[in-house]
Amino acid sequence: MAQPVQHGPLVADRRTRGFTLIEMMIVVVIVGVLAMLAVVGYRKLVLASHVSEATGMVQNIRVAQEAYHSETQQYADISASPSAWYPSSQPTGNTYTAWGAACASQCVVGADWSQLPLHVDGPVLFGYVTKAGGAGTNANPAQVSVNGNTITFPAPSPVDWYVVAATCDLDGLGTPNTTVYGTSWQNTLWVDAEGQ
Repeated sequence: MAQPVQHGPLVADRRTRGFTLIEMMIVVVIVGVLAMLAVVGYRKLVLASHVSEATGMVQNIRVAQEAYHSETQQYADISASPSAWYPSSQPTGNTYTAWGAACASQCVVGADWSQLPLHVDGPVLFGYVTKAGGAGTNANPAQVSVNGNTITFPAPSPVDWYVVAATCDLDGLGTPNTTVYGTSWQNTLWVDAEGQ
């Protein structure tokens, strides 16, 4: 016996099984937003790991300066100027530089980073500088700017002093933009423009 052709709800169900264009667009937008959030979070994580290298090294240099002072009764004035970065004079966010190379124009004549009892595990991303002086002298630099705030050091200093800084061009735009500072006057590390 022949069956009649069905035209009712079964045919309508076959047409509604797919996705509409609006549903697909909503899914694409949601996936795009989630991907953007993931990329931003990953970038922040990478920048934070780079800044942690600098904060760790500045802290190590501070400890080495204190050890040097306990042996010699003075801090090591190693860097030729507050902008004589070592080991790279132009530290960028995509270039690691080996520590321990000769300190040519970046160092005070007769000084070298090997003076400090400093242990460095491998190549570094940031450039480092340390200036020091005795009691009665002015700090060099006399002040630094951290996130728009000016920090002024004692002038003249009542005690022996040092300033340590680390900098790097993390965004790759050509100018160092992230800097970490530490001094002998305070046990605080200042981070200027972290993650920018």
